Amino acid sequence: MIDLTSRSAPSGASVSPDRSSFRRRLLTTIGPALAAALVFLGLLAWGAAYVALQRSAVEVLQAEADEVEADILQTDGSLQIGGHTWSEVHHRLAAERVDPVFLQVFDRYNRALRVSANVDSLSVLYPEQPLALDTPYDWIPTLRTVEVGGRTLYYLVRPLTYEGRTIGYIQVAREVPNYWASLTTFGVALGGLIILLFGGLLVLVSWAAARVLHPLRRITAVADDITSADLDERVEVTDAADRETALLAHTFNDLLDRLEDSFDALRTFTANAAHELQTPLTVLQGHVEIALRRSRSAKSYESTLHLLDRKLGTLVRTVRALLTLTRLDRGETLTTEPVALGALVEREEGSVRSEAEEKGLSLSIETADVWVDGQADLLREAVQNLVDNAIKYTEDGTVQLSVVEEEGHAVVRCRDTGMGIAEEDLPHVGARFYRSAEAGTTESDGSGLGLALVRRIVAAHDGELRVDSTPGEGTTFEIVLPSISPPDKPERVMPLEKSRPPVRS
Repeated sequence: MIDLTSRSAPSGASVSPDRSSFRRRLLTTIGPALAAALVFLGLLAWGAAYVALQRSAVEVLQAEADEVEADILQTDGSLQIGGHTWSEVHHRLAAERVDPVFLQVFDRYNRALRVSANVDSLSVLYPEQPLALDTPYDWIPTLRTVEVGGRTLYYLVRPLTYEGRTIGYIQVAREVPNYWASLTTFGVALGGLIILLFGGLLVLVSWAAARVLHPLRRITAVADDITSADLDERVEVTDAADRETALLAHTFNDLLDRLEDSFDALRTFTANAAHELQTPLTVLQGHVEIALRRSRSAKSYESTLHLLDRKLGTLVRTVRALLTLTRLDRGETLTTEPVALGALVEREEGSVRSEAEEKGLSLSIETADVWVDGQADLLREAVQNLVDNAIKYTEDGTVQLSVVEEEGHAVVRCRDTGMGIAEEDLPHVGARFYRSAEAGTTESDGSGLGLALVRRIVAAHDGELRVDSTPGEGTTFEIVLPSISPPDKPERVMPLEKSRPPVRS
């Protein structure tokens, strides 16, 4: 087993150096987006700080105006100017160290009723009328300013109303606070934080990419080391692996299991095929060599030729079965048509009956009008091999062949009174080149492909091959296929050509 955490990446992979790695693609894709998002968030934070400072500056003037209004506006709508404390330091002095607030109160005719002492102390002309009356501050405050003696003041004008009537105005002004230095410091700190976050997040993305790629490199290493002669390596999934990584590793291991099974089956198939072909070829070569050693009579040559014909027939049937199995294994789509299964079996009665009579067996055939969708030649070959197998392994008794319809399925049933099949051999029935120990003791020729071909033909027709056997009493094989309704047009007459010999197993 190969641990995902203990192997290095293979060096033999042929990949173009111009192709970007997953980590580089991830960083070049996420990096700009991440930088843009962080810069955007930084701008939002800086803008929020700017708005907060602006609002704070405006709220100072609003609080001052609220206090003055509460002090001078009487319940009867009159103005009591002396109600406010005009002697406060920020009203008396204009020095920057006391953060002066310049206050004026006007009547409804814009005539000054009272001004703070710091206004009188200014050596320059100060506005003697309200500067702005009806312009409220927006949700993003923009300080309205006025230049007075080299000073930049921002101001607020508050109308004084009673019962819907304007009875005066309050004008409050204050020097624009120098908060740009604070905003600059905040911006620099924010920029540094963005750079640190950007670098940290890139490192995190790079680490995450490496964590994702690490098991992929291990899987690549396993795939790079595997050959057809060494398919037993597997990828070990650690407990720390992600669900997707574990799923990929398990799927890859399942693929290796299937490949190993396929290669083992191919090796077994090749060895068995070579053996089955070598044996008759060796026999043929031996008889030819014996026949050529000295002159023989015509009868002796004729006997040798009959033997050669029999052995060549076995070879031909084996090769034909291999070709048919190969064609079916490729998954080629069958060209199908409605086939009368009962009529097909009846047309094979002559050939199988003569074979049974040669061994002194009793053969009975019963058919029904059952139709299936299939390829007639392949179905005929399956029936031939099934009956041939029954006759081959039955020394005395009967062979019964029937075609019936049961529960929407067409069933071809072949029952014999032969030697039967041992229970431990039943799972291997239909395996290629497989012959049980009892079957190997008989004198009949066979390649072990007959039932394998039957099973493969039945599977290609979406059917099932069933077997039930009792050793010493006999065996019953059933070909179960989906049945169809008889076609409206008359059955197509099948050609009366000579049937191909079955594949003896």
